Amino acid sequence: MSGPHQPPAPLTVTSRLGLALGSGAARGLAHIGVLKVLEEADIPVYAIAGTSIGAFIGALYAAGVPVSRMEQVARELDWRRLARLLNPTMPTSGLVDGSKLVEFMAELLPVNSFEELRLPLAVTATDIETGDPLIIRRGDLLEALRAALAFPGIFPPVCFGERFLVDGGLCNPVPADVARHLGADRVIGVCTIPTVVKQAPEAHLPRRRSTETYRLDLFSAAGIEQLFRRLLGTESPAATTAEPNGRKVPGIFRVCAQSVAIMENQINDLRLSGNHHDLLIRPACHGVTLLDFHRAAEIITSGEDAARAALPQILQLAGRR
Repeated sequence: MSGPHQPPAPLTVTSRLGLALGSGAARGLAHIGVLKVLEEADIPVYAIAGTSIGAFIGALYAAGVPVSRMEQVARELDWRRLARLLNPTMPTSGLVDGSKLVEFMAELLPVNSFEELRLPLAVTATDIETGDPLIIRRGDLLEALRAALAFPGIFPPVCFGERFLVDGGLCNPVPADVARHLGADRVIGVCTIPTVVKQAPEAHLPRRRSTETYRLDLFSAAGIEQLFRRLLGTESPAATTAEPNGRKVPGIFRVCAQSVAIMENQINDLRLSGNHHDLLIRPACHGVTLLDFHRAAEIITSGEDAARAALPQILQLAGRR
């Protein structure tokens, strides 16, 4: 029998906990907040699967970069610094060549390959020619991250062997199944793309739906349009023709932005409905767009708040006793 002054036995974790860190551009900074809470609660992560910015933050963590360092860098990333990373190029297959972004990642990452990481990591990408989802978990880490972050139309596809790869969010925005593939027996998904809330369309009523009756929270539409305009030096909206009802036809920037946003939102909801995760954390990032990296402090806090709210479930999943 234990004596009255004997210290309690240390807590142990019995499950191999995996993280599936999803896409979301600036909203993905919420992953830092989630990792912060896991560290504070002393919950070890067995493996990480990441998509897009989730792949980058997952790689930093798997490489042993302190969460405090990630937070510091994120807080310092304003629009001017971001603009220096997004060096425009003559549009061929993308508006930005991505070389400055690779340099930025290389400065932060202390390793060059997957094999040097301290815990298993997989990143997702999409074959732009076939639509196949790809899982990368070996070899050159920077090239894999470059492919995982190659947002279509912004960055050019990355040549990877015989394939041309782009952002994995097109196929698998929150790769919980990939985390299980790495050996995790419990998986926490972190999704920073908000839920789509909308009513069924009524094509026979050709009137403009008000924001009170129709709301589609497109996580990136405004951000993508803003990025297109800034990179091409077209700050003012392009001239558009008007329809008989007086409404102007959306310009090319808005059409591209809305199309990508609608597709990613719909894909995200379909993938999440498969329920491959044991717990889904959804930080409240409403109103944050693609390029709102200057709002890092509030985005990271949203990740912390969501993870703390889910901490009892996280502890249960980890088998903490």
